[in-house]
Amino acid sequence: MKIKKHTSDGFTLVELIIILAIMGIFISMAVPSFTNTMNRSKVQDVVRGFEGALKIAKRTARTSGRQINICPTDDITAEHPICGNWDKFKNDEKADKLGWFVYRIINRSMIIKTKNDDGTETETKTQSVELKAIKKVPFNKSSVRVQWSNNAAIAIMPRGATFKNATLCVYIPNKDITIDKCNTGKEIGDKLKQVYGARLVLSKLGAIRIEKFYQ
Repeated sequence: MKIKKHTSDGFTLVELIIILAIMGIFISMAVPSFTNTMNRSKVQDVVRGFEGALKIAKRTARTSGRQINICPTDDITAEHPICGNWDKFKNDEKADKLGWFVYRIINRSMIIKTKNDDGTETETKTQSVELKAIKKVPFNKSSVRVQWSNNAAIAIMPRGATFKNATLCVYIPNKDITIDKCNTGKEIGDKLKQVYGARLVLSKLGAIRIEKFYQ
C-alpha cells in the first residue's frame, strides 16, 4: 500500500519574514507621502476659502457700488458676527468658532419724539451701525494656523481697490519653527517651506497672488 505525501504550498517562516519586511518598507515610504498630501490639502482649503471671500467681496462691491469689508470673528456661528482680531488664529489656544466674514456697513438713523411738560415735542436723532453679513467662512484651527499682516478689517472699494498691501500666511504649526510676523520677505518664505505654508498677497489695487511653499 502506497502512502501519498502531501506537500504544503504555503510560505516558509523565512519567506514570511521577507514579505513582512518588504511590506514594512513600502508602508514607511507611504506614510510620509500621505501626511504631506493631507497637510497640503488643509493649507489649500484655507487659502481657497479666504480667496473665495475676497472674490465675493470684490464682486459685491462692484455690483452694489458700496464698500464691502472682510474681518475675522471669534464666533462665526452667530447670526450677526462681531469683528475681532487675528491673534486667536495663530496661537495654540483652543477656539472652535473662528472664521471670517464678508459684510457691509449699514448706518441706521432714527428720530425719537418725546413730549415735554408744556405740551411741546422734542426730537432726538439717534444713529446705529449694523454689520450685514454677506458670506461666512468657518476656520478649523485644529491643525492649521493663520497670520494676517494687518489686524484691521479689509475694505474693498467698488473698483476693487483696498488701498493697503496685506499678506495672509497659512501653515501647519511646528514647535521648532516660529513665524513671528507674516510678510512677503524671503526669511518668512524660507520658514513657510518647512511648515507646508502658503502666502496670499493682496495688493492696494485688489490683485490677489498666491505663493505656495509645499515640501
